[in-house]
Amino acid sequence: MTEQEWKSSNDAYSMIDHIWRVKGVPHTSLPQFGGNMNRTYDSREDLHRFYLACCRSIWPLLPQEPSRKGIELSEQWLEGDVSNEELNKFNYYVEGAAFNIDYNVEPDKIDEWIANLRKNDSYRHLLFPPEAADQVTPRELLKRAAYFADYAMVYPSLKPVGNPPETYRIFLSPELLRKFVSYGNTTNAG
Repeated sequence: MTEQEWKSSNDAYSMIDHIWRVKGVPHTSLPQFGGNMNRTYDSREDLHRFYLACCRSIWPLLPQEPSRKGIELSEQWLEGDVSNEELNKFNYYVEGAAFNIDYNVEPDKIDEWIANLRKNDSYRHLLFPPEAADQVTPRELLKRAAYFADYAMVYPSLKPVGNPPETYRIFLSPELLRKFVSYGNTTNAG
């Protein structure tokens, strides 16, 4: 990917793929969850901030308080204001929020969130591209967003490094990626 392609791309997923290809990291299958966060500096911090910013940009798709609090705690963790232990402990609740939707634990609440999405079609502009909303049911969108919040929260502990799961592609903003990672820094992503 050339610098001009980087600057004009509308596909953050391909841009992230470029970062990892430059670093010699092949596209991998689903990352392994469950590692502990670690406070040592890793140049993937820019990508971590990017994933958290993407979660902020889809806030209406994260109606559960644990998902939102997990993003906030991760931001505080990056600033050194939250301990590894506190962040690791709270991840249980963020993952639980995703399970809540995935396994229909609170069907009345989930139906309410879905109805709100259907009533207010403005969430389409949160996706990349907006037409992706036509490919995904509101329930699936809420589920993916909740799992993406979990992914963003635990990102520094994931092994192996590489692209996020394809299902999160619709949440990845190319504008935000360019804000957090400049083309000149793409060789320093991992």
